[in-house]
Amino acid sequence: MMKQVMNVLVEAGIAMLFCMGTAIVYSKDFMQCTAKLTIKHRLRERRRQLKEPAGLEKHFDCIAQTTLHMRGIYVMMFMLVTFVVVWCISIRNMSPLSSVFLAVVIAAMPYILLRIKFEGIRRKSSFEGEMLISNFLNQYRIANFNVYEALEKLLQESKNTKISNSFILKMLLELRSTGNPKEIKKAVDGFSGIINTNWSRMFAYNIQLAAEKGINVSLAIEDILIQLRDARTILEERKRLNSESIRIVVYMIPFLYAFTIVISIKYIGMSLNVYIKNQLLTKEGFLFFTVSLVMFLMNITIMEIVSRQKFDY
Repeated sequence: MMKQVMNVLVEAGIAMLFCMGTAIVYSKDFMQCTAKLTIKHRLRERRRQLKEPAGLEKHFDCIAQTTLHMRGIYVMMFMLVTFVVVWCISIRNMSPLSSVFLAVVIAAMPYILLRIKFEGIRRKSSFEGEMLISNFLNQYRIANFNVYEALEKLLQESKNTKISNSFILKMLLELRSTGNPKEIKKAVDGFSGIINTNWSRMFAYNIQLAAEKGINVSLAIEDILIQLRDARTILEERKRLNSESIRIVVYMIPFLYAFTIVISIKYIGMSLNVYIKNQLLTKEGFLFFTVSLVMFLMNITIMEIVSRQKFDY
């Protein structure tokens, strides 16, 4: 079994080195050919750039740019490569249907981890809402109800809203570069879509009105702030209900798994090499380990969704 795994790893390594060498040797030729095709079809390329991305690509872009500061297409390509590699390894020891299922599950793990991180960023930024709205309202009045100046001063003065400031900066740059109502709506929707709360949507809508029509939205911003202060009281009551469940899932389960390894080695008499071989290099052990890992990640995801709700009204 170990010999077969080593053969697969050697074959995969040789294939990767061959592809990397080919890409390095012919990189200039490939880039020149790509440039020629781009120039030849520049109008078509321009239409492609202006075209609205598909729903799935847009979803991955939102998650990847927020968590990794990169395009979502790279995450999709990584998941595809992971699927192919796992399928090629598992097809030798499993049935075709089982190998496809296992490859899909493992390929989905990067998305699950990124989604957990993305939801964590959303949650943290939602808790900055009260401070963000309060600071914006103050700067908005100081700037004589000029929304652009208020957003600029908000970025300069607000140091307690670091996560939200990055989203505000992106929205401000997009607002500064356009006067088109559709582009303004797209910019504010991008801000509200990342945080994805009622207060962010209401705040973005008021920013849209102020930027597009020059309307004084200070009263509406005050109403958002009042509702956020009421939501703060409800939040304190919710915290008392959830305390131990997250600790059990995050710390207790890995500890129990490590404890089973110690018991297997110390009391059953199994060596560490035999344990690793039975766990990772056999069909039953590898399948059990994968299912356990996936269920552990699913538990963390469920706890993030259910227990750690965003700050909203």
